[in-house]
Amino acid sequence: MGIVSHIERDRYEIVAISSSTGVFVAGEDFPLKDTYCRDVYEQGKTIALTEMEGVSGLQRHPLYDTLPLEVYIGTPILVANKVWGTINFSCMKLRKNAFTNEDIDFIESAAKEVSKEIDSGS
Repeated sequence: MGIVSHIERDRYEIVAISSSTGVFVAGEDFPLKDTYCRDVYEQGKTIALTEMEGVSGLQRHPLYDTLPLEVYIGTPILVANKVWGTINFSCMKLRKNAFTNEDIDFIESAAKEVSKEIDSGS
């Protein structure tokens, strides 16, 4: 599942999504605290996890009960040097290998492209 989100005032809105699960749709919004992107937003950096169960507290995350994701990579979308939202990919299946530097470069590059589009449209 791939999502572009916009975050404003502790709200997380799905701007665009590509998913075969059908669990979420564009336009839905949630409290930021109930999303995995909360940490990306608060830390302002890329987070890449290949096993939620192995990370203390994440298996008790509010979203884990609804949608037990096991793999997550997310990075902030910066507009005017502030976190506007995130771009993230996740999966319910375990990933055998850690994310590579190329994986991280890819998602960070994608976030920069989204940021340019948002900035040019403002």
